[in-house]
Amino acid sequence: MITKLAALAAAGALLFSSPAFGWGREGHQIIGRLATLHLSPKAKTQLTALLNPGETLESITTWADEVRGNRPESATWHYINIPITDNSSWRKYCPDTDCVVSIIPKMERRLSDKSLTRDQRREALFFLVHFIADLHQPMHTGDMGDRGGNDVPTVYNNYAGNLHGTWDTGLILGYKQTDAAMFDRIARPAGFRERRRTAKGGSEQWVWQAHAISRDVAYPNLPKSRPAQLDQAYARAAQPSVELQLRRAGLRTAAVLNRILGK
Repeated sequence: MITKLAALAAAGALLFSSPAFGWGREGHQIIGRLATLHLSPKAKTQLTALLNPGETLESITTWADEVRGNRPESATWHYINIPITDNSSWRKYCPDTDCVVSIIPKMERRLSDKSLTRDQRREALFFLVHFIADLHQPMHTGDMGDRGGNDVPTVYNNYAGNLHGTWDTGLILGYKQTDAAMFDRIARPAGFRERRRTAKGGSEQWVWQAHAISRDVAYPNLPKSRPAQLDQAYARAAQPSVELQLRRAGLRTAAVLNRILGK
C-alpha cells in the first residue's frame, strides 16, 4: 500500500511546501514504533488481522498523508487552527467537515464497529493512528492567523521552508544530527504509572496540551525577521516539547488500540 516512491515524494513535500502534514515520516514512524511496544497481546492479534502481509503499525502511519490527493474530504481532518490567544473552546474552530479533534472519536467508533467490513475497519485504523499523531503536533492546533505556521517563512539548517514544516520534519531531522539518542529515549518502554497517566482523557483534552506548546514555545521563540532564521537555540528550546509530544502520541495510540482491539 505504501510504496517507497510515495514515501520519498511525501518526505520532500512535508518539509518544504505542503500544508498540515503532521510530524513527517520520521515522527509518525517513531510514534508507531512506541505504540507497538505497548500493545496488549489481544490487541496485537486483532491488529494483525486488519493488516496485510508485510504491513506493521509503523509502516501504515503515513498512509493518511499519502492518500490526501485522492481523498479530498479528509483535508480538514489533520488539524485545527485555534488562535493561541483563545483556550475557551475548540468547537468553534472545527468546520462541519470535521477537524482532527472531532474525527478521532468517529474513527474510533468505526474501528470498534464489527458490523463494518474488514476494509472499512482497516481504513478507520489507518486514519485513526495518523490523526492521533497529528493532534500532538503543536502547529496542528495553534494558530496566529497564519494557517498553523504555513504562512511563516523560515530558514533552518540552511533549508528554506515554513514554521509548520519545520515542526513537522525539519526539527526532527536536525535532532538526528545533534542528538540521535533522542529517538531511543522516545521509544523506551513506559511503566504502568506513565501509561495510565498519559492515557487519561481523549482528543478534546489532548488538543490543549499541543496548543499550549504552540503558544508558549513555537511562536514566542520565533524571530521577528522574515524569513525567520531559526538557529540551534530555537531547536534546543523546542526539543523537550517535541520529545514529550511524540512520546504522548505513541502511548496514547497504544492505549486507544488496546481499548478498542483488546476487548
